[in-house]
Amino acid sequence: MDILANLNWLAVLAAAIAGFATGAVWYGVFAKPWMAAAGLTDDDITQEASTYILAGVLQIVMAITLAIVIAQTGIASWLGGAILGFVVGIGLVTANKALNAAFQGTSRNLVIIDGLHAAVAFAFMGAILGGWQ
Repeated sequence: MDILANLNWLAVLAAAIAGFATGAVWYGVFAKPWMAAAGLTDDDITQEASTYILAGVLQIVMAITLAIVIAQTGIASWLGGAILGFVVGIGLVTANKALNAAFQGTSRNLVIIDGLHAAVAFAFMGAILGGWQ
């Protein structure tokens, strides 16, 4: 548990907030194409507080996970963190979304929109975590 004790918890919180904010901007900009790709309407979108609380908690979980990976790899710069975050976003998150989509018949556009969001959000989170040691 020394790994958790040695994390910069302010950086983790800032990274989680950056991830949340990235999602707010990303899905604000791509709301219509995302809804079309997901087969959703405005009425289908949940605006409940519990959804946003869950999103915040999951952002913290992702920020902690990325902080551990950055710490274990010895990255100590914003650029190194951003590159690692981008690689995680594309190589793990987007690849997993694409794999699931292949079996679920999910829209390719949905994978692209969600996957690029993951890459950008993790790059921002990684920059914060790598640069703020």
